[in-house]
Parts: sequence; structure tokens; C-alpha cells
Amino acid sequence: MTDLAPLFELRLRTPRLELRLGTPGEIDDLGALAERGIHPPEEMPFGVAWTDGIGQPGFRERFAEFHRDQCESWSPLDWHLDLLVWADGEIVGNQELYAKEFAETRLVGSGSWIGAAFQRRGIGTEMRTAVLELAFRGLGATAATSGWLEGNRASGRVSEKLGYRETGIGEIAPRGVPVLHHDLRLDRADWAPPFPVEISGLEPALPLFGAT
Repeated sequence: MTDLAPLFELRLRTPRLELRLGTPGEIDDLGALAERGIHPPEEMPFGVAWTDGIGQPGFRERFAEFHRDQCESWSPLDWHLDLLVWADGEIVGNQELYAKEFAETRLVGSGSWIGAAFQRRGIGTEMRTAVLELAFRGLGATAATSGWLEGNRASGRVSEKLGYRETGIGEIAPRGVPVLHHDLRLDRADWAPPFPVEISGLEPALPLFGAT
């Protein structure tokens, strides 16, 4: 079994935030944050409609299981880094960075969510900046992809602010009805971090990312 201990020592720090993997108790706190609301029920900003399970029996258990599975299935050929995000010591959301065959492609993707009480404060931009610095400066990525669903313009604005360009438009159907999806890409040559990001504990974890 792969020793994932180095991943739990990884820390990303921005002017306001700290990002790291969470303990089981902290992941339960993150699930409680999700239960308090992320988006209006009539909207669905995610490609997978996982928030439709909020309020149903066993949601918190399934939420914790998802995070546990992301770690247990980790491979340098296929990894998902689900970082919990704290602002001033308070948990505010989740920022993911993922890749397949990173050693060959040098391409990463990202996804995120923020509790409704913490939105519209610039936290989304700060979270994404942190993982982009991890990807480009820390891991040596050459490009990062992202995307946003029609109706979730706030996500699109974060990407625009950080320099992504639109590469295409497709359709996905998280609730069974097709919705336009905007595909985005940011090349390393176009990356200009808007503020410093401190990365600590990365070197021992580099082989886990396929980044050596």
C-alpha cells in the first residue's frame, strides 16, 4: 500500500488561507459546512450533482467516504488532492487539484466549492491561486484546465481573473437536462500569481505526484 503520510504534511498558505488535507474529524466539519448550504437549491453549479444528496439520510457518511476513497485510490498515475481550506482558523471550503499520468502530460485540473456564508469575499480566487502555484511552481505543470457551467458566472470570473482562456463549449447534464459547459485552459507561460503563496512539506511528497 502506498505511504501517503507525506501528503498530510503538505501546506499551502496565502495571505488569508491555509490549505491542507484534513483529519476525519475535520472532514466531518467540512460535510457540516456543506449541509449549511453552498448554492440555491434551484441551481446546480457542479458537473456532478452531489449536493442534491444534502438532507438525505447518510449524506455525511457518504461525504466522508468520498474523501477517504480519494486518498485510498491515490496513485502517481491518477491522483486527486482534496484540500480543505481554512480562513482565519475557520473551515470555509474545499479545493481539489487532480491529474492523470502527470509525469507524461504535465497537465492538471481543478475544482472547488465554498460554503455560502463565505462566498463573495475573494476566497475562491485565493484558493485557486494556491493550487496553481503548487501545480506550476511546485510540481512543474505546463498547463491547468478548469471550466464553469452556464449560470455559475462567479466561477468563470475567478478563471478570467487568473488568466485562463476559453478553449471550447460543450454540454453536460448533472440533473438530466443539458447545460452549457465552458472549457478553460491556463498555460504556465501565462501564469502570473497575484500574491505570494507559501508551499511547505512538498519535497517528500513529489514522487506521489509523479513529479520527480
